[in-house]
Amino acid sequence: MRDIILASVALIIIAIAAPKFLTSQTESPMQTVAKKTPTRAALARTRRNAGSGEVEIHSAANGHFYLDADIDGEDIAVMVDTGASIVALRQSDARRAGIRVHRDDFNLPLSTANGTTYAAPVTLDRVSVDDIEVRNVRAVVVPDEQLAISLLGTSFLNKLRRFEVSGDTLTFEN
Repeated sequence: MRDIILASVALIIIAIAAPKFLTSQTESPMQTVAKKTPTRAALARTRRNAGSGEVEIHSAANGHFYLDADIDGEDIAVMVDTGASIVALRQSDARRAGIRVHRDDFNLPLSTANGTTYAAPVTLDRVSVDDIEVRNVRAVVVPDEQLAISLLGTSFLNKLRRFEVSGDTLTFEN
């Protein structure tokens, strides 16, 4: 009987301590993405098909598509995210592109892998990838700690004539 009581107490202690231990030992999804996100120097290169209005982007080693997009005149490192319904800019990237938001502007609730956060809705005048340009793109600005890299979502992609993934190549056509 004494062994059963001791085993029960041990299980209760483990049940109480395990979540705290596991939380302190594991990384958040964004920390994991940040470690897997290539540096600007390692971003996948784009290849333009001259005169065709097509751009091909090759995936990085982690399978994601990274590129530098010209957003309102500033080169911003982004990850193409077909699962994101809107372009999402880190606040520091938005500031570099001349987009100013204030604390009160963060009034749009967004559901992310990390839970709910608040974003500031904006409209980007121009988003370009090589010779493909899209105007008046809906976007949001999010606090830097919510994203490891800015996202090029479907508010940009759906304005293209076509975007397609084939193997390790993403093609934009306008």
